[in-house]
Amino acid sequence: MGMFCPRCRSLVAPSDPRCGSCGASLDKLVESNQSVLDGLEPRRREPDVPVHEVEGAPFMPYTPRGCQMDIIQDMVTALDSGRHFVMESGTGTGKTIISLAACLDHASRTGKTIVYLTRTNSQGDQVMRELRSISKIKPVTGIPLTGRSKSCPLYRGVKDFDSIPSNILSMMCDDARRKSNTGKAGGCRYYDRVQGVLPQIQSFVQTQFPTADELDSFCVKLQACPYEAKKALMKEAKVVTAPYVHILDPDIRESLMTNLDRPGDPESLLIVVDEAHNLVDAARTSESFTIDRAMVDSAIDECSTFRQQPEVWDGVGLKEFLSFLKSCIRAVAIEKLTMGTTSAVIDGPVIEDRIRAKYSLSTESLDSAVERIIDLGDSRTEALMEAGENRVSDIQQIGVLLKNWCGTSGERYVRTINGDRDGEFLRASCIDPAEISRFLNSTKGTVHMSGTLHPMDQYARVIGLSSSCTFRRYPSPFPPENRLVVYTPGLTTRWQDLKDNPGMKDRLERTIADLCNSVDKNTLVFFTSYASMNSMRGYLEEHVRKRLYWEESRNAKGNAASLNTFRSRRDGVLFCVMGGKFAEGIDFPGDELCFAVIVGVPYPPPSIEQNAMTAMFDARYGQGKGWTYCSAVPAQRKMKQAIGRLIRTETDRGMAVILDGRASRFEKDLDAKPCDDPAGEAARFFGRGFP
Repeated sequence: MGMFCPRCRSLVAPSDPRCGSCGASLDKLVESNQSVLDGLEPRRREPDVPVHEVEGAPFMPYTPRGCQMDIIQDMVTALDSGRHFVMESGTGTGKTIISLAACLDHASRTGKTIVYLTRTNSQGDQVMRELRSISKIKPVTGIPLTGRSKSCPLYRGVKDFDSIPSNILSMMCDDARRKSNTGKAGGCRYYDRVQGVLPQIQSFVQTQFPTADELDSFCVKLQACPYEAKKALMKEAKVVTAPYVHILDPDIRESLMTNLDRPGDPESLLIVVDEAHNLVDAARTSESFTIDRAMVDSAIDECSTFRQQPEVWDGVGLKEFLSFLKSCIRAVAIEKLTMGTTSAVIDGPVIEDRIRAKYSLSTESLDSAVERIIDLGDSRTEALMEAGENRVSDIQQIGVLLKNWCGTSGERYVRTINGDRDGEFLRASCIDPAEISRFLNSTKGTVHMSGTLHPMDQYARVIGLSSSCTFRRYPSPFPPENRLVVYTPGLTTRWQDLKDNPGMKDRLERTIADLCNSVDKNTLVFFTSYASMNSMRGYLEEHVRKRLYWEESRNAKGNAASLNTFRSRRDGVLFCVMGGKFAEGIDFPGDELCFAVIVGVPYPPPSIEQNAMTAMFDARYGQGKGWTYCSAVPAQRKMKQAIGRLIRTETDRGMAVILDGRASRFEKDLDAKPCDDPAGEAARFFGRGFP
């Protein structure tokens, strides 16, 4: 008999200490509560579980270490008082297990359902593994949620399944379910099987605590729909793990609460936000949208499918209305986009005013016209589905977007007209995610945790938490002497300095090459953008004497392959971008990664939206707060995330070099020191008792 490698799934003989395909060690797998790159398997071991409860923490299945008991008690105290608990804790504190232990303690006394939010499905898998350990000392139930598109077995074989919009897939499933319930042809055989095998699925969930993929596979083997099975079982679950979107999207959130048998009752939920530093951007993105020329053109073309052109208002035809919308966007672009600019703010209801003036409409009449467009689009979508075209009507899409556009005239949004090689387009960018703020504040306490939340009051203000917050910061338990961070006062990637001093780029390239060649260890080099990385690629490929791997934009499969190879060897340099997949949420235990080079301080690039957010926070909290909140803090967090890749276990040793003198302002927060000879410092650090 053999076993399968937890990294690459290759068959390995039991006597082999390492996988022959990827080199993974099979006897020193590392437990981690961090996510992995989508498509890669985490390497884990089941920790030893004590046979007795931990005094003061009845849901803690492991012997507490470091400050874990302090965190659990602080969290329980805050939740019992109805407060939001915001914490930063370093790598190694075990955020997943201690948050579950504390939240289950609170929920067991209050009857709440825990909704554990993660950025990726793989992070949710770790929650299920920890629940499995907790179940050995306390009865507990949990279930992992994913979107319908990941769990639907009926339509997976349909052409272009991955591109079917979620709302269309929902309609397709509703139609198949309706036919099943009425005994008509075209129903869903997987839905028909759910009730008959639900006891088996429930037993599997309650005893095995499967990950999302494991649960989906089990259901499909029984010829049952995983999505419907989860809906049926989640009412009994004490913990539900789900991606952020299940709370950020109001419609999905409402559906989730209904399925949990908690409709309209946010106080009955206990929300836990993992990797909370990502929540703000995720919330802003979920409320932002674009109306581009291609969308409008497609809707205009679709008008030809009507035998007689329908009206959206008295005497105003649908095609005429949409054509005028297109001309409005074009006219505003001509007026506002001067030579050399690609984006400009739209102050006030400029588009709406032009449409109202053209057709003598009141505000209410325009709203009615837009609703009529949506109704016509709904009918078209139904016709498309009946014809086997699994897509949303272009008319419906533009109607919904136009309705949203008319509702974004407040201070929460920045509305812009933009132009690129594909034409002009409208953009509504959310800068104040008030929708999620209202929901979080309607609960009686939430948990927000990350290794990079400092300053925590900034996080609470930006996400809009109420004043009832408890802030805590806990240190990493790992030896501080195992980690060294330095920065170079004489180098910078600041745009103006690069422009004024052409030799600066040459010095940066030479320093990067020297650093990569100075140590015989796996190295990550982080750039602030793909453009910066690609501008130096030619020099680095010629002068770095090691195996080189490059992160590529929009190439998930290639990036996963590069990462696997990089991890399996110990003589490579992986070049990547700050804020990308490799910069956070990836485990590099042991000597898989020892050295990190950060090329520049990753301040967000200037933009209209960035300026608007800066002005908003200046107005709310005082002059200078805007730049701190919108530029300095995000840059600091990105650097800390990158540095955090180095130390994942108590025996890891690692060094990071920041090639930018501007890092001096973050010296205290990063525990960094200046260094004029980083290559020499690296050689000394790794030569000093490094294995």
